[in-house]
Amino acid sequence: MLDDKKILFFGTDNDISIKIVENLLKQNAIVTFVSKNKIKDIDSLHKNPINYFIKDYYSPEKIKNIFKTELKNEKGFDGIVFGGGIGGVRPIKFNKIDFVKRMFDANVFSFMELMRHVVKRDFLNDSASIVGLSSVSSTKGLKSKEVYSASKAALEAALRSCAAELAHRHIRVNSIQKGWVTSDMNLDFIKNNRSINDDSDFKKQLLGPIEPQELANLVGFLLSDQVKTITGTSIVLDGGYTL
Repeated sequence: MLDDKKILFFGTDNDISIKIVENLLKQNAIVTFVSKNKIKDIDSLHKNPINYFIKDYYSPEKIKNIFKTELKNEKGFDGIVFGGGIGGVRPIKFNKIDFVKRMFDANVFSFMELMRHVVKRDFLNDSASIVGLSSVSSTKGLKSKEVYSASKAALEAALRSCAAELAHRHIRVNSIQKGWVTSDMNLDFIKNNRSINDDSDFKKQLLGPIEPQELANLVGFLLSDQVKTITGTSIVLDGGYTL
């Protein structure tokens, strides 16, 4: 479905990112992978990305520097996946401005700076597709997730506005609101969230946690030519969590 499509993926060293890249490569996409952290088993993929950079991109300034260096001469992409970001749970009384800023830098402002450079440089081909990984937390009120939820809601608002602005070029912009994912269950902030909510939050996901491969399949579908008129949409992949 993605034969010879040039895809720029911003991710990290987690199982979700690895599965997404692996799935893109298996579909013969030409992948440029900007990873927040080093992938220990990058050589175990089906084949390697055409470009693989280990760069921190969790702020507008860092995104700007990447476009000045690693991506300086790049263009003609058919898709972008913004799969990075950070999580965290803190009660309201601990939401100091440095925590808020760090969350928004990683989850929102870096994406907005990415889009600024993409459009300014005419980086994307017409009819390209942009996918942002979001969360059901963007629409659900949960204890101690005020900052994370606000950042994901802001990301979704930005994605919808980008969809409207780029529609004249038939560029599609969508997000995936993911629920609990199996590979994330041992992350500290996830364990903290389950503890704060007495695990009742997890039990709302009626079909259980999502496998990273299912998320990767959906990303590949949204990047492909199988869909040409889905844009400005948040696709929910949550195992029934928001029912």
